[in-house]
Amino acid sequence: MALTLVALLTACGGGSSTGGGTTSGTGASVTGPKNALVRCPSNTNTTAASPETGQIHLVVAGWASTPAEDALVKQGLQNFEKLHPNVTVTWTPIPGDYATKMRANVASGNVPDVFYLQPPMAQEYIPAGKLLNLSPYMARDHVSPSTYYPSLMQDFDCADGTVFGIPKDWNSLGLFYNKTLFQQAGLGDPSNWTWDDLKNAAQKLTKRGSSPANSVYGIALPADASRWGAFLFASGGQMVSADGKQALFNSQAGIQAAEFYTSFELNHTGVMPGDVGASWDGDAFGKQQVAMTLEGGWMIPFLAQNYPKVQYGIAPLPIGPSGKRGNLLYTNAWAAYSGTKYPGMAWELIKYMTGAEYQTQVLHNGFALPTLTSLATDSYFQQNPGVKVLQDGASYGQPDFYGVADTEIHSDVSNALQSIMLGKQSVADALNAAAQKVNTWIEQNVAP
Repeated sequence: MALTLVALLTACGGGSSTGGGTTSGTGASVTGPKNALVRCPSNTNTTAASPETGQIHLVVAGWASTPAEDALVKQGLQNFEKLHPNVTVTWTPIPGDYATKMRANVASGNVPDVFYLQPPMAQEYIPAGKLLNLSPYMARDHVSPSTYYPSLMQDFDCADGTVFGIPKDWNSLGLFYNKTLFQQAGLGDPSNWTWDDLKNAAQKLTKRGSSPANSVYGIALPADASRWGAFLFASGGQMVSADGKQALFNSQAGIQAAEFYTSFELNHTGVMPGDVGASWDGDAFGKQQVAMTLEGGWMIPFLAQNYPKVQYGIAPLPIGPSGKRGNLLYTNAWAAYSGTKYPGMAWELIKYMTGAEYQTQVLHNGFALPTLTSLATDSYFQQNPGVKVLQDGASYGQPDFYGVADTEIHSDVSNALQSIMLGKQSVADALNAAAQKVNTWIEQNVAP
């Protein structure tokens, strides 16, 4: 599996090539996988600053998707402070729409020193010169881009391979299932299920009460492009064209995937988390009001902390009508603001938070998978079969990122799914309308 995983994550996207060369002397640099979709900045640092001395205060921003993530980041930053007694780090998670709020911070010049970088943000910030060029630092400290999976690195590089972010972790989706409810329904291991098996199981697991809050549903599938995409790929479809300039999700494969995905809500064998008083589908699963859901490694510490008595398993996603499975791969990076007063120490923090010590800590927590290729064979995978299932998801997954129109695609597709689930539009009408919105956005915002 390690070889399969490395081979898959080593494959880079369209129009790119893999770099990794190092130049010597003043301004030494390294290059990562070239990203043809991102223009390099006209002005950026070409040398590496030494770590600053004296008392230093670094502001670090990101988000805390769960208390477990918040605790992990805080622990990592505290460990960094111990290694650098002259540095104080303030962790400031940004609630709500992270990308929009960060854009406002950048516009006002009130930017954290180090922060989470999403792939769509990289496409905006790199050409604008808002990010610290990490290539000279990596060259000086002998941190090769090839240490990390190239397909994860690529989103945070520009056209010539200059590195502006290092992927902090990654994840895929697994089918989380309640073993107790499965046993009661006479269901076995779902590892080799097809879509039909999933549909039939959801029917068997659903127990309707006087209200949604008093019911148990087969599955929770939110109106979310970042879940539905796995079914789109399993049906043989694609979200966008290879150049990212045309929506393809309204194809026959897309219609088939959306009909299946939304059928659970429409047939009342699935439920939206809010309808059972849950904040998200993981919460509904923990409350045992749904028997199945699709989530990633972040569910493992969430359930351990909040619902430790729930007996659950993690299985691969079901096989689609194409005869194959589909999955989504997620990643974000650590990056630094180009205007930070402490570029040298900002790099030291990024280097630590993407290094083996901290990534091993994150892996052993179960929250996410390491981006370092050297950790692909860590014994934790063999000791925790559920996490191994998530790692194996890379063998049939595609990145949940769709180029320049990524934000528009996620928004319009999610809204289309919501409209279908509420009975406001047919599947074809909803997807066609969403595709038209995406294509119009591309025509207005992307050069031909």
